[in-house]
Amino acid sequence: MRTTLSILCVSLALISLLVAANPATRMSSDPLRLRNMDRYIRITERPHEMHDSTIAFCRPPEEVALNPHEPAHPETAFCHVYVNDKAKEPMLSGTGIYPEGSLVIKSKLATVDSQKPLLFTVMEKMADGYDANHGNWKYIVIDGTSYRQVASGRIDSCIECHSHYKQTDYITREYIVK
Repeated sequence: MRTTLSILCVSLALISLLVAANPATRMSSDPLRLRNMDRYIRITERPHEMHDSTIAFCRPPEEVALNPHEPAHPETAFCHVYVNDKAKEPMLSGTGIYPEGSLVIKSKLATVDSQKPLLFTVMEKMADGYDANHGNWKYIVIDGTSYRQVASGRIDSCIECHSHYKQTDYITREYIVK
């Protein structure tokens, strides 16, 4: 019995080592693969200038200023908006409910000419029941330099801004050129 248990433990340890050594099974520091935005559909033709309130709240939760006019608050910021295939039709039409698995990605830029984003804010449509009062959206904030997730889930500052867009399934479309 002890021999069988020992063999089982050694086998599990070896399997664990093999799985951990395989790059395909390791946890990615860039799970949405934002380093290569070519896999997404860019909605904005050129960087969109963000409103003051959006600049103030479109940041990691611990950096959200209570007063958006504080001196440390940037005067301007820009963004490009991207979607995955599932989100393309409702984004472009402005109608309907985004299907589960839809991604809407905002790449926040310091200047209109910036090539590297300061951060990414992502909305991911989850299954019914995730957060029914707010469209079942999960919010994710990702650092633009390290591509590490800074925050994820039901982020109050995100929910507060997007609650104004209930008629378009909580998505603003003001950056779309008509």
